[in-house]
Amino acid sequence: MKTYVPEYMLSAFAQQGIDSAELIYAVHTDSVDKDGILDVYIAVSNDTMYILYGEEKVVKTSGARRIVAAYEAREFEIYPLSQLGELSCEIMLSTCRLCSAKDDDSKVLLVFSVGYLTQMERLIKVINNIRQGVSPLENVIVDEELFCKKCGTRYPEPERKLCPKCMDKISIARRLMGFFKDYKGKVIVIFLTMLAGSLFSIVSPLAGTKFFFDEVLAEDGSYYGAILGAVLLLFFVRAVGVALNILYTYVLARTVPWIVQDLKMKIFEAMQRLSVGFYTSKRTGSLMNRINRDANNIYWFFVDGVPYVIVNILTFLGVMILMCMLNLKLAIICIAIIPIAICLFRMLWGVFRQFHHKNWVYSSQLNSLVSDAVNGQRVIKAFDREDTEVERFAEVGSKQAAVDIQTFNTGYTAFPLIYLFMFLGQAIVTAVGGNMVLKGEISLGTLLTFIAYLAMLYGPLEFMSWVSNWWARCVDSAQRVFEIIDAKPDIEEPENPVILDRIRGDIELENVKFEYEPASPVLKGLNLSVKAGEMLGIVGKTGAGKSTMANLIARLYDVTEGSIKIDGIDVRQLSLAQLRRSIGIVSQDIYLFMGTIADNIRYARPEASMEDVIRAAKAASAHDFIMNLPDAYETRVGAGGQDLSGGEKQRLSIARTILQDPDILILDEATAAMDTETEANIQKALSELQKGRTTIAIAHRLSTLRDADSLAVLSDGKIVESGTHKELMQKKGEYFKLYKIQMEGLKVINMEV
Repeated sequence: MKTYVPEYMLSAFAQQGIDSAELIYAVHTDSVDKDGILDVYIAVSNDTMYILYGEEKVVKTSGARRIVAAYEAREFEIYPLSQLGELSCEIMLSTCRLCSAKDDDSKVLLVFSVGYLTQMERLIKVINNIRQGVSPLENVIVDEELFCKKCGTRYPEPERKLCPKCMDKISIARRLMGFFKDYKGKVIVIFLTMLAGSLFSIVSPLAGTKFFFDEVLAEDGSYYGAILGAVLLLFFVRAVGVALNILYTYVLARTVPWIVQDLKMKIFEAMQRLSVGFYTSKRTGSLMNRINRDANNIYWFFVDGVPYVIVNILTFLGVMILMCMLNLKLAIICIAIIPIAICLFRMLWGVFRQFHHKNWVYSSQLNSLVSDAVNGQRVIKAFDREDTEVERFAEVGSKQAAVDIQTFNTGYTAFPLIYLFMFLGQAIVTAVGGNMVLKGEISLGTLLTFIAYLAMLYGPLEFMSWVSNWWARCVDSAQRVFEIIDAKPDIEEPENPVILDRIRGDIELENVKFEYEPASPVLKGLNLSVKAGEMLGIVGKTGAGKSTMANLIARLYDVTEGSIKIDGIDVRQLSLAQLRRSIGIVSQDIYLFMGTIADNIRYARPEASMEDVIRAAKAASAHDFIMNLPDAYETRVGAGGQDLSGGEKQRLSIARTILQDPDILILDEATAAMDTETEANIQKALSELQKGRTTIAIAHRLSTLRDADSLAVLSDGKIVESGTHKELMQKKGEYFKLYKIQMEGLKVINMEV
């Protein structure tokens, strides 16, 4: 059985007479309700929970974690699990309380700082697993899995175990190269042409300098006076080199864009697989950057970086070999300077990577600000906050500009100094080589060729300095791209999904609990059932959890505890595709995609004919206003398209769901943005749509639920009342209060009920 008890806690519990072999799980928290702030160790066994209060002393070690050196126990409490009720955490202002509730009796076991909330939630999960008879640490992340074992840095995403500091840059490069596997033939052509081009560029100084000076111009040369032939030879060598460069550039230009397109497609496809919860935790600008900017950074590195890296490496190695063959003494002088230059370049690599990461963060923030400003223009104008938005943009923009200034200043200061240092080697070679020419040890052609090769040697090093800059940006971008590609969705297709012949529509919620954030439950033990073909109305105040319940039925999120069953099968066992096709949601949050009205309605069923689209629009009372638009059903909507009212958008959303023809219909404030006349028309259309289908209607306006077979009142995440309209009115409870408030409101505005 898997257990987790930190080693530094074992001795503390052993001193209290507890056998460490019995302990299954332990957490380190604090206590703020006793004598000052104390360090608290909490451990559980199969039948007992232990709480140890005391004070610890710690010493710093390498990495980001603390190691306990000593612990002084002050108080020890033992709680048999059989005597504890349901455990929960209650959030106060800056503290939380660990509570036990049993038989209407609630007891506070511990008051701790809010920063330890996550650890306490894991402890409760372990205890619940023990009570349910499953593996205690099932679906529980232990602390050691949150930190890099090598450097102690906390993982940005614990489920991925990827440490930004320790990640293998070579592995990232190898993985990027993996995108070339479908283009092997073109890659081979590119490599061979680059290799041939490098060979001709290396040969060029021999033909243009040493051969010309020592063999053509020298009186004792083998080709003395053959100037025209030498020039033609030089031109031929250069022409062949240029032709090879053109060839590999052409092949490269026809290959790399498709590779980057594949990369963008993988990012976008991965994003489509991810759950709704992923998008609620990410800013729009950050996601847009990952698809566009990060992919383009990788693109330019492979277009302007990798090919020339190969060329320059081959050139560098070839030049070094030829220099050693020409004169070993002069070659050693050059080689002595190269390692120092390489070390300086590697130092700059780390600096530039930090700059590029900061630049990316600020760029994402700017994109998000622009997106907010564009989408929220009406609110901005209404509150006269244009200057405030400009200030927000300027604040982030100035931070990005400061990072850019640092980047440019570092580059334009450090690199010239490195080049000056490298030129020192050339000056020494010229001095030493000139002296050797005067002594007759080498020829003038050899010296001039050597100096030409020296320039060719420093050229690749100069290029590599900028490649380190590109490489830093590419690795930073690739890391973010692979985070998206490798991310695991919260909602996954079961290994062996259950596929029903037909979904009837029986829905049952059993003790459903759900929370977006730890210890902040939205639904608190919901029990509800709807028979196939019936209509259930859900009413309640804003924030009661009505829309959350709809999202759980459609499995946009998974329940924290309990289960939701459709036709007796847990939704987590059903095929996601069948489930989503069988559930139609008309939400209060309406979204229209860029395209025509017909395309937006047809989004539910792309193969639908135009007649089906028009029929659905008529059923949703949308046909008349559509025909009054400039291009009727071909009118473009969405970003940059026709501006529609909230009611018009909602009718298009209803038409889309009518075309879907689902087995289960969820109406989440479906008529909230419509006037009374339109609402009456829509209700008639929806009544026809609801026939033979299970319908869950969520509404504030109780008049829209008059045809419901049953009603349920949701308050603070629980069902407080259920029954028919008549039964609930007779109870004079929560539903009766809501009904009275709405009727009074109608009277105030002189409307007849």
